[in-house]
Amino acid sequence: MKKACLLALGLAVWTAGCSAGGEARLKIGDHPLVVEVADTPGEQVLGLMNRDSLAADRGMIFIFGEPKKASFWMKNTSIPLDLAFLDSEGVILEIYPLVPFEEARVVSKSDRVAYAIETNRDWFSSRGLKPGLKVQGLPR
Repeated sequence: MKKACLLALGLAVWTAGCSAGGEARLKIGDHPLVVEVADTPGEQVLGLMNRDSLAADRGMIFIFGEPKKASFWMKNTSIPLDLAFLDSEGVILEIYPLVPFEEARVVSKSDRVAYAIETNRDWFSSRGLKPGLKVQGLPR
């Protein structure tokens, strides 16, 4: 019985949106962004699901082992988000708005995606940040 209770408690804590693999402090242009690091398959599947909000100037970074074509969806995600795909040098390749609870995948055009960053909706556009800019402070 104790094992079952601990397992249930562990699952509840994990799905409650506990911090992923630590945090990183990024800079895009002149704008700081603190991101939770999602670098394991489990952290990446969970992403920002099951959360009610995301603080200003906060987000999540997804680190992929090898550059690839990437896809994201918004299953169980109620926060309107933006998604930026980056290459291995940290250059923003593409930026997309994500619709809460949308299960259709947003797929990158590029097959060179090494990182993805999720932020609150319009975080990039409200700061004039566009594809071609380089993100500083990326975790490796």
